[in-house]
Parts: sequence; structure tokens; C-alpha cells
Amino acid sequence: MESDPLERISNAVLSVHDPLVSNEARRQAQEFLDAAKLEDDAPLWGYQLASPLADKKQEPKLVDTNSRSEIDLQQRPDQVRHFGLSLIEHSIRQQFLAYDSARRSAVKNWVIELTTQVELSDAYYLREKLALLWVSIAKRIWGTNEWPDMDSTLVQMWTARPASREMSLMIFRNLFEDVFMFDDPVAGKRSGVLNAQCIEVLTAESILDAVYETRDQEVMHCRCGPEGWLARWSALLGDCLTTGAVQYSESETFAIKVLQSLKTCLVWANPRAIRETDLLSRISSSLTIPNVKVRTLATDCLHILFTRTFSDDDDFVAVIGAVFLPEGISTLHKVYSSIQLDLDDFDEDSYILLKKLVEMIVGLGEYLNLQDGRRIRLPASTDLKGYLELVLATTQHPSLIISGLSLQFWSSILRLEELARLAEVTELLPRLLELAADRIIKYEVVEEQTVTRKFLELDFDSVPEMNAFLGNYRHFVEDIARLVVCRIPIDSLAWLDMRLDKFFSSWTGWRTRVSPSVLRQDPMFHVAYAQFAIVDAAIRGIGRWRIWYRESDRDAQTETLNPVIERFCERMISMDVTDPVLLRKQVQTLVQFAPLMKHETRTVFSVLEKVLYACTFEYPADASDEDRELIREIRNQCDTELNRLAYLMPEALMEIYSDLERIIKEIIASNKLSDHEIVSFLSFLLVISQRSSASDDRKAECLAQIVDPVLGRWTDETTMKGLSQLSWFMEQVGIVEIANYFRKRGVDGSTDLLATQIDEEGRQLKLRLRNQWAVLFPIRATRIFIQYTIERVDTSSTEFTRLMALWKPRVQPIIPHVLQLIAQIHAYCDPENWQALPTEVQSFVRDSCLEKFWHAGISRQSQDEFINESVKAALTLRDFANSLGMMLRYTREYAFLALGSMSHLGSTIYEVPQMGTNLWAAVAGEPQGVSLHAWKHMVALVVRPAVRNCPRAYWDVFLVDFVPQVLTQLDQLLEERWSSLTQRGLQMEVTTDEEVTEEMTEEYHLRQLSNVVDRLLIDLVGPLKSATSTMLNLSAATNGTKEGGEKTHDKNGGNNATDTTESGGIREFVVSKPIILGPVLSLCNHLLIVRDTRCSYSCALMLRQLIPLLICKYDEVDDFLCDVILPSCLQLLRDGYYAEVAGEASYVLTMVYTVLRGRYDRPFKKVMEVVGGGVGPEEMMALERELASARTLKQQRGAMMEFLSVVGAIPEGPEGEVARRIARARRARENSTVQHARWAVARRDPEHENAADSVLADGGLLDLFGGN
Repeated sequence: MESDPLERISNAVLSVHDPLVSNEARRQAQEFLDAAKLEDDAPLWGYQLASPLADKKQEPKLVDTNSRSEIDLQQRPDQVRHFGLSLIEHSIRQQFLAYDSARRSAVKNWVIELTTQVELSDAYYLREKLALLWVSIAKRIWGTNEWPDMDSTLVQMWTARPASREMSLMIFRNLFEDVFMFDDPVAGKRSGVLNAQCIEVLTAESILDAVYETRDQEVMHCRCGPEGWLARWSALLGDCLTTGAVQYSESETFAIKVLQSLKTCLVWANPRAIRETDLLSRISSSLTIPNVKVRTLATDCLHILFTRTFSDDDDFVAVIGAVFLPEGISTLHKVYSSIQLDLDDFDEDSYILLKKLVEMIVGLGEYLNLQDGRRIRLPASTDLKGYLELVLATTQHPSLIISGLSLQFWSSILRLEELARLAEVTELLPRLLELAADRIIKYEVVEEQTVTRKFLELDFDSVPEMNAFLGNYRHFVEDIARLVVCRIPIDSLAWLDMRLDKFFSSWTGWRTRVSPSVLRQDPMFHVAYAQFAIVDAAIRGIGRWRIWYRESDRDAQTETLNPVIERFCERMISMDVTDPVLLRKQVQTLVQFAPLMKHETRTVFSVLEKVLYACTFEYPADASDEDRELIREIRNQCDTELNRLAYLMPEALMEIYSDLERIIKEIIASNKLSDHEIVSFLSFLLVISQRSSASDDRKAECLAQIVDPVLGRWTDETTMKGLSQLSWFMEQVGIVEIANYFRKRGVDGSTDLLATQIDEEGRQLKLRLRNQWAVLFPIRATRIFIQYTIERVDTSSTEFTRLMALWKPRVQPIIPHVLQLIAQIHAYCDPENWQALPTEVQSFVRDSCLEKFWHAGISRQSQDEFINESVKAALTLRDFANSLGMMLRYTREYAFLALGSMSHLGSTIYEVPQMGTNLWAAVAGEPQGVSLHAWKHMVALVVRPAVRNCPRAYWDVFLVDFVPQVLTQLDQLLEERWSSLTQRGLQMEVTTDEEVTEEMTEEYHLRQLSNVVDRLLIDLVGPLKSATSTMLNLSAATNGTKEGGEKTHDKNGGNNATDTTESGGIREFVVSKPIILGPVLSLCNHLLIVRDTRCSYSCALMLRQLIPLLICKYDEVDDFLCDVILPSCLQLLRDGYYAEVAGEASYVLTMVYTVLRGRYDRPFKKVMEVVGGGVGPEEMMALERELASARTLKQQRGAMMEFLSVVGAIPEGPEGEVARRIARARRARENSTVQHARWAVARRDPEHENAADSVLADGGLLDLFGGN
């Protein structure tokens, strides 16, 4: 560094921040600044640059010296001062422990001096940076002989002046966050000492003497004064409140800083200290002052205080009990009522305050739960009624976000018998039911600008997010209505009956039932729909009451209730609803009534008649295409309700089975049903027969009558011929007929099908083909018949055994045909199989294989534009391709579903010879014909069920054959697709809007596939759970190490790691089979580093749980962990994109290194190779001394992360990330060898040597250094 370094650094900093400087000059300035950080004098320069006043010897040269005062002439710009602090920060993070004690003391004193010189007028980011520097040093040496008096210095700052008092608060906030809240690796290394010291200085000495019999003298010496910081902060908060904490005043500033500091310690501070410092009262008083910032922070503090644990009853009553007293509840009610929101002049801060306040209020409800014994500790004068009224007021808020915070509370209260039967709760039930009836509306489709709608538009940026929230909100509302009706069934039904009658007797209600579809946009139409929805929820509540109510007057209550239910049902049946949407909801509601009316045959028949009417709802002659599509969907949905009816009351319907069979045959013979609807009607009969208590012979007879004709179609000549070869398959689906028609129309390979209108002959051909496609392959009927008969049947029951006996001889013969069907569809979609086709047919087939999707936020078109484009295509020749492609994808998906359903049939498919190989060859034998979307469905609908449902007896046969093929091909597919996508993104090959949309769509589907594959891996390794930060025994594997670091295993290949899996579990099986374990680890590694943090995090968690089971068990696996997993973890830690995954990845890295390092030196060499940058054996051995001296895995991980940070293997933060991305660190790497050496030397000082040797002598990593 040349002369005048401070001036050069100042000029470089100003150049970097000057918008008028050229990019090249800015780059050179940044390179100079990066190099300055590595200089030995960097911390000294940082201190000089960060000082508020410049050195008078280096006065800036100004043209007009009279234009500024003397102090302004000496003032450094804030950017320069901030960079000076960054120089100090770099030296602390990278070199602090490499300095000798004198230099460490100098850096510490510089930070103290700069901190004590701070003024309130200094920029906030400078003050915050100084606090971070103070904490960085404290985490390393506070409490040692190098800094025993930190608390004394902070007390002096507290009493000196306002600016230094504020700094002390900022220091404690950052310190407590790093020690107690964040997973900070540096703090983690000294977690025991730092925890004890923080508790010591925070708490009054008298309280510590009362709580602890003995106290650590070394820890006691770190404090200054007997009162503790909690008392000082409480007193200051009280003073601020006395002055009102007026906005922009000093009292507001300190109130905010105190509350921010309290947020970091209330969860672990001694409750007695909280009581004696009167913190609860003062924080509660902070809620009442007219300052939104202070009130918001006070709410946060109270929420933390109210959700922490209290081991002593006196503490619990003093804190939680006080809130439930009438005065406390009244205060909360006043605070809640005082927050008024004006949507025309919206205050976002007040809205945030309201959300937090409601969350805190609702959170108090946890203490009402009698089951965990909490409420018995609440005072006798608890104002339960006032509290419940307050929560109900929040539920009634027009903002559904606010209202939704308490819905789970009410669901829980109404489920707990000890609470639900209390008078205070019972009084609120009618109001809760009324609230549920008012809020069950589908707000997604309400366009009227109500207050609620305006709040929704403020709360959500995207429609999908809003719809997801509203779906959950409505689910809870329905649950509350159901539970209320379960508690007071007679009164509830009477009120709902009156409400229903009142609405539909009005002109508005009557009009919604019979008006044409154009009135569906009317807000009252949605209110009408909600009437049926609340009745639906109520009837489910009656069903719950019949199961739950076991009091002595049950029979009397039932006799009273039954006539009410019957009258209500008859009213619903008598309502003549002609609108198809309302009719669908009416049918869904009536189906819920049916199980309650089992013994009322006449009513049951009426319900069935209404359902059959809806299933065959006539298409009006003048109906538009949109209305016909709507009616078709409603008929299909009512078919589902018909089958639900069969599930709910099979016994009653079995009594009239013959009549139902006759009626359904007549309906089918009328030719008014589609093939889809015919299957639904047949499945209705099948469910009735198989779910009833009829004799086994009768059930077998009914199943044969319904199923055998359908399954027989798999073996007829036409079907088998169509599945035998691709050419015959194409002929069966109509390619030849379409080709002949195209030739008549003069279509060739260059014809734009979208621009060519379809004629009458084409329309007739398309209609004929659609009818042909509907009955071509019986795959949908096959799947539905299997699924509906085994749905929710206990696999250990005799009923399931009976069904297996019926299905096995029917399913096994058709499995090859189902597999052939999938294989032919994939062959059809494979471009290599199109070469022999005529040009115009190739073009058509290519178009039929295209998949078009509309995704919110990805597609350039709006959803309406996408739909309109599809409607227009239906009038052109392109519709032949679209329709055929849709049919093939629909058929393939049902084939996937059928295979998934077959996997539930016990050993049926698994005992078929070579099933694993044949299954995978069929579904993935021609991967060129499988899109990402199809891969996702294949894995989700076929592979995962086949793996999960495989009986234990067939694991060695099926899984060993099937899983390696699956994982290997999926691994290859994902690696190729992600690499291609990443490469295109880096090379910026995508330029047009269409290409951007296409790439975004591909990435969307690739992410979906990756997540499904991730779930498959979880199926194989067992459920994931958070791993505990326990210590891995570093000497666990050292017994098998030879001289020279060569690794050996005992003769049994034993593994010293603890096996945490259940005996015989899938995880244990996978670990015991290298042929499966290898592909699992390879795929897990690739998913670990794909650009999808959800997959990456899941795989890191998987590895963390697997490693203790498999490490040191197989040589190949250990080598893979060293050669592949270790570099992947390091790669992941380098990239800021994976910030959320870094915690788990760092644990994986540490576990692999610490255990395998005790076996051989491969991890040592691999880390040194991957980290590079001049890292040598000295640095690595210093790291290992740190690892050996650590007591827990968390401390080991802290040592590893500090090492990686020091040697530059991971970024320091955003600054390091930017430097690495633009490759400006070459000079830094060239000069880094010196600091690496310093780091290693620091680890060999006597204090560190002794600490490590005590562990090494007990086994640890002693062998690594030649010990015997």
C-alpha cells in the first residue's frame, strides 16, 4: 500500500458510490478496497477512517475554506466511515484469533472508543455496524482475561449520555440474538459461557442468589453492579412512558430500543426478575400510548411473554394470571377497540399492530386448555367471559385475515368437553353459528366492493394466494358451524330452518333458485349458495352428535331431534331448484341428510330421486356451449354424490338393490348418458353391493355382473390387436381416418391447422371419433371399480381378504394389457417412431403431443385469453390434434391411477414374475415420449404407491428389482434437465417472450417433478424429523484405522453408529441393500444442489438422518460421502441462494468429516482440495484440534463454519457474495496464504493446545497426529 492510504481509500470509496464514475474506474476502485482489507494495517486504517473526525494532518483541500465550519472540514463522509468499520469487521472475522493479545486488545479498544464517541446524529447504519462489531468481539473473548470488564464499560455508557445509552441497548439486542435466537456458529462455540454471562448481567444479584444455591465465581466477576440490566431497562421504559413517548422524541427512541432489547430476552429471562422489575405492567402500559411503533413492539414483547414456559406457579399467576383478571381483559379490549382502520386513508402500521395484537390475544387461549393442567393455576377471579367476548370480537372483524386468526381457537374450544360445556362458552354458541352462517360465503367469486373485499385486495397480491387462504378460512368456518350444531342440535336446526325459510321465501331468495345463469354474478346468488353450505355443515354436525353424545337422556334427545331433522330434510327436498349450480349444492346437502334418515324409507327414496334427477339433468335446447359444459360438469359431480350416497347408507339401498338395478339399466338404455356417467352409475351399484352386509355369494355375484363385462373388453380381439403394435394402436385411435380426411381437405405438412376451418364432414368425423375413444379402452372403469371397492377397507379385515380373493384372478390377467397401453401411448409420443408416417400425419401427431398449460404468473396470456384461444381452436382442424392428445393423456393418467389402485390389492401385482422390470419398462421404456408433466404423474401415481404398498414379504423381490432402475433413470433425467436449464440461463440464450414463457413453464414442471421425486426418497428413508444437535463420537470409527490412514472394517462390516430406525423398517432395509442405497444417495446428492431450496433442504435433512446409520458400513458409501457429498455441501454453503439450507448442510458436512476422519485421511485431503486457496495441512490440523475440543455437534459445526469463513470458502455476507460473483478476489486469494498461516498458529497457542489435548488423550482424533 502506497503513501497516504487513508486518502486513497477515501477516494476509492467515494468513487464506488459516485454514479458519475465509469464502470471501469468503479471496478478498479473496488479491487483496491478488497485488497486493502487484507493488509496488516487494515484494522488501524478502519479505526482512523471510522472516527467521526478526520486526522487534522490530512485536512481535505477545499476551494472555499470559508464555506464550512472547521468541524465540517474534518468530517468524513458516512460511506467512508462505514467502509472503515468494514475493515475492522473483516479483521475480526478473519484474523482476530490470529492476532497476539496486544493486537486483539488494540482492536477491541478501537471498537470501544468508536462506540463511545457515537452521536445521535450519526447515521443509523453506522451505529448498527458498531454494535455488530462490539458483539463480534464479545462472542470471541467476553469473559476471558482479555475482556472481563465489558459489562462495566456498558454501564458507564448507560450513564454517560443518550447516544452511548442507545448504543448499549443496540449491543445487547445483537448479542442476545446471536447467543439465544440465531444459529450463530461463533456464539455456538462458546454457548455455555455466553449463556451464563448473559443471564448473569441481565438479572439482579439478589434474584440469582435466591434462585441458585451456588454461583460460578468466574461468571460473577463479569457483571457490574447488583441491579442487572433488566431493572435498568424497566426503569427507563417507565420514564419514557411518563413523558408519553411522543413521536420523534428522545423518549420514543428509548422506548423503542428498550422494547427491542426486551424482545430478545423475555423468553429466557428469569420470571422472578420479570416480576420484581414490574415489566409486565410497564409493557402493558406501552400498549395504551398513542404511538404505533411502541405499541407494536409492546405487543411483540407480551406475545413472547405469554407464550413462554413458567415452571413456578407464582410466576405463572403473576404474569399469565394477571392478564386474565377483569382489569387485564378490560385493558386488552380497550386497546383492541382503539385501533380503527380507515380504508380510504389506510394506515399499514396500524394494521400490522392489529394483526399482532389479535395474534397475542388468541395465543392466550392456550392457557384455557384443561387437559394439560394449565387452567387450574389461573386465579379464581379469571374473567373467562370477558376473554371469550374479546376473542369473538376479533373473529367478527371485517378483515378475514384478522378474523381468521381466531378460527382455530374456536374449533379447539368446541372440541374440548371440559371447556365447551362451560356456561361462558355455551352462551356464545348461537352467535358463533350466526357468524359462521354469515362468513361461509365464497368470497372468491364475490365482486361487490364490500369492506371485506377491500381488505382482501389489500392483503393479497395474487389471486391464487387469496383463493388458498379463503379455502382454508371457509373450512374452519364450516368446522365451527358443525361443532356448534353438535353442541346444541335442536336449537341450531330450528334457527337454520327459520333462516332458510326467511331467505328463500323472500323475492330475492326465490329469484336465485329459478333465475337464468346470467344472475349468478348477483351478490345474492352467493348468499343463496351459502344457505345450502351452512345447512350442509349443520347436518354433518348432527352426524357428529350421534357419535359423540352419550348422556343418559340420549334416547329422549334423539326422539326430539329426529322429527326436526325429517322436517328440515323435507323442506330441502321440496325446494324446486332449477339453477344447475344451486342444484348441485342442494344434492350435496341432501346426501348428508341420507344417513340420518336410514329408517325413513320414504325420505331416503326422495333424496335418491333428487340425486338421480341431478345426475340426468337435461341439456336445454338453447343452451350455450358454456352452459352445456357447466351442466356436464355438474352431472359428473352429482355422479360423485350418487356414489357417496352408496358409501353412506349401503344397507338401506341394498334392500332395494333389484329396483335400483332395473332403474339404472333403463337410464343407461335411454342413451342419454356418456360412458363416463355409465361407469359412475355402475360403480354406484357395485359400492352398494360390496359395502352392505349381504352374503359373500351375493356380493361375488353382483361384482361379477358389473365388473366382468368391463374387464372382458381387455381381452377382446379389437383391444388386443390395438395394443399389440404401434401401427395398430394408431389405427385404433383414428389416425388413418383423420389422415384420409386431411388428404381430402388438401392438408400437407405446411398447412396451418389453426387457420383451416372444420367442415360438416369433419365435425361428424370428430363426433364419431370421440364416441369411439370413450369406449376404446376400459381403463377408467377398471380403476374406479377397484378403487371404490377397496376404499377405506381395513387391510387386516376379513372383508379385505374377501375382496382380494375376488380381484386377484381378475386383475392379474389384465396387468400386461394395462402396461401395453401405457407403453403404446409413450411410443406414440416418441418422435423417433414418426419417421415412417406421411408428412402431414407427422405434423398432426406432433401437434397432438404438445401439452399446453396456463400458469398464473408464468403464462403471457390471461386465463380468459387462454380459454378463448382453445375455444377458437375447436372450430378448426387443430381440434383433431388437441382432442386426440387430450384423450391419450387422460387415458395414460387413468392407467397410472389404475396401477396405483392395483398396488393396494395386497400381493396381487407383486407376485407377478418380473413385475418390477416389466412395470418400469412399460412406464419409462421410451423416455423420449414422456414429458416432465407425465414424469411427475408417473412418479406420484405409479412409483410411489408401488413402493409404499409393497408387502414386506416382497421387498427382497420387488423393491430390489424395481427401485434401482427407477432411481437411476430419474437421477439421470433430473441431472440432465437441471443442467440444461441452468446452462441456458447462464448463457442467456432465451430472448423472446415466447422462449421466456416456455423456459419458465419448463422450470415450473421440473420443480414439480423434483419435489415429487423428493417425496419418493422420503418414502424410502422414512419420515423426516428435525435432527438433534448431539455430539457424534469422533473416536467411534477409529478402531478400524491402520497405520498410514488406510481404512479397514471389522469382519462383520459392523457400523458403530446408532441405528435409530424401527426394527424391520423401510429405512433399515434400504441401508442394508447397497443396490438401493447407492442410487438413493446419488439422487439425494443431485437434488441437494438443484436450484430448488425445498428439495435441497429436504435432502440435507435426509442425509443428516441417514449418515449415522450408513457411515463406516460400506467402503463405497464412505468414499461417496467423502468424494461427492462433502464437495456438494461446500458448494451449497458458498452460494447465497441456499441460505435456508446452509444450517442443515453444515451439519452434514461436519458429521461426515468428523466421523470418517477418524477412519482415514480421505476427508482431510478432499476438504483441502475443494477449499483450495492455499489451505494446507497446518490449517487443516488446526481445524481438527478445534473439532476435537468441541463437546457437541453444534460446537463442532461452529468450528467448521469459522474455519471455512476464515479461509474464504464461504461468504462473509452480501459483501463477500458480490465480490465472488463478479470474480474480483484474485488478488485476495493470492495474498490469503499469510492469513491462513496466522489462523493455524493461533490454534497452536498454549491455551488452545491444552484444551484440545485433554480431548485427544481420551481417544478423540489422537491417531491423526501419530498417537497410539
